[in-house]
Amino acid sequence: MSTLQEDLKKALELIKVDWNMQSNKNDSKTNFIYRVKSLDECLNEIEKHNVDKLYTLHRWYNYKTSVKCEYIFCNYGAIHESNRFNHDVDIYIKGIPFDVKLTVYPSKLSDRPFDLSTQEGKNELIRWLYANQSQESRKQILNRIYVICDAPTTEEKLSMKSNFSLMSERIASYMRHVEKHGFNEITITENNTDYNLKSDIIILD
Repeated sequence: MSTLQEDLKKALELIKVDWNMQSNKNDSKTNFIYRVKSLDECLNEIEKHNVDKLYTLHRWYNYKTSVKCEYIFCNYGAIHESNRFNHDVDIYIKGIPFDVKLTVYPSKLSDRPFDLSTQEGKNELIRWLYANQSQESRKQILNRIYVICDAPTTEEKLSMKSNFSLMSERIASYMRHVEKHGFNEITITENNTDYNLKSDIIILD
């Protein structure tokens, strides 16, 4: 039986970088990704339901890497949300609920407008990410930790989502920082309403 890491590597070989933007309609057709445990199971369900293969594999890969990312936080003191249907909370750190977003550095910001070596620069990117998130059912204004994969090419960014050794190293460093300095706090304004949130960025590069 193949391991998760082996399945993710095989999935990457099948995935093309360009894929349709996520939508509620396409998601509803491919929600079986949440219950299949292996790549083979996923491919069987894709054939059975006659759905877009590339779209589904992207969703499956992103889901599996995101869940693994959440549990890496738990290796360093976070508590995982027990209700898997809770779309607002993934983990708790020091009793504070957080949504964890494993993503890639935005291609729209290829000119590198924010200095991510500083907290000010990270906060500017956080505000951009909140403002530019999906406008459909995934739009949320919550405490969020962004784990951002940054590399020279789109393929490398996607592959970095399953680099769990690097992810563990950076998350461990972040958790030590929180233990010593507390959480980064930021105000997000949406529709003339201010939301005081705890949010931060962990860079994988």
